[in-house]
Amino acid sequence: MTEPLKEVEEKIEEKVEELVHEADEGRSPRTPLIVLSGVSIVVLAVVGILLVLAFLAYYLA
Repeated sequence: MTEPLKEVEEKIEEKVEELVHEADEGRSPRTPLIVLSGVSIVVLAVVGILLVLAFLAYYLA
């Protein structure tokens, strides 16, 4: 059962490496979309953490 999961994990890692290489190269028309997607994920994670902390502070105060 773990073999198919390892295959999926390897495919995902390969795809991520391809996208990182493509974004680093900067010659593809998809480069802005790749970079904006990465930045959006980071910003959403930070906003989510800040919201959780704000709600915790509100309810614990």
